[in-house]
Amino acid sequence: MTSRDYELCLEGISSPSGEISLRDLTDICSALQLTATRIARQVAGAEGPGRSPSHVDRISELRLTGIGEGSTRLKLRLGEESTLPIPDSDDDIVARRLEATFLAIATNEPPGWASPPVLQSIGKFVSHLATAGATRMTASWGSNGDVAGSQVIAVAELDASVWNVDTTRQTETVSVTGRLDKVDLRARRFRVRDDVGHDINLEDVVDVDAAALLIGQRVIATGAAEKDGARLVRIVEPTLSPEEVPTIWSAEVPLEVPAFGSMPRGGIPGIGSNEVEEFLTEIRG
Repeated sequence: MTSRDYELCLEGISSPSGEISLRDLTDICSALQLTATRIARQVAGAEGPGRSPSHVDRISELRLTGIGEGSTRLKLRLGEESTLPIPDSDDDIVARRLEATFLAIATNEPPGWASPPVLQSIGKFVSHLATAGATRMTASWGSNGDVAGSQVIAVAELDASVWNVDTTRQTETVSVTGRLDKVDLRARRFRVRDDVGHDINLEDVVDVDAAALLIGQRVIATGAAEKDGARLVRIVEPTLSPEEVPTIWSAEVPLEVPAFGSMPRGGIPGIGSNEVEEFLTEIRG
């Protein structure tokens, strides 16, 4: 089987042994899940615009299997037990890179294979460890009950700045409006269709629960843009808010169109044929 078991032992947090606040649990686990997802996208060659291959979600999904005492121990599982273990498969590479991430965090040395999105998500994980008040975290991993490796992380010695990404490598921040018409809550993926019919994918949406309430409505999505040439195709880590539509846009339309006679022939007074041709050429691009 290719599933891996992980245990994160958090020391120093304010909660009693075996407990953790939901806020800290959500922040830490969300950042770790985002890291695993981005590692999988990189391994599968799916970092660019467009939808990830279906197996990316499968091989990167982390599940919380328990919380134990001894400080506070978070027990997680990566991957599926039903798949066969194949060395150097995407499953195996994702797991090994996730485990290498713990060493990289402890030594403040970003791995050379990590793309800017992966570096950013690791930085979020580091930040949330500090926010939770952890003084030390011990990460261990293995399968079938065997521990294959572990890493102690002294939170006070972490340098969050090493995970910052050069802003010159980042895409511009954009806002788009349209109707939110597609969603995959588990993968934190949405889609907006703008007013001219373009589909724009929204990846790693910041507040999934709030965004889910906006499905079918007009929204404003703001985040980092990814383009295919001049066309916007994807926004990364967007925030979503409902668009305030002017009341005049919702004015009632008559069910029947009154007949005013036939369309007058001879064109529009004052508009010549050359102007018509220029107008048609312009709108055709």
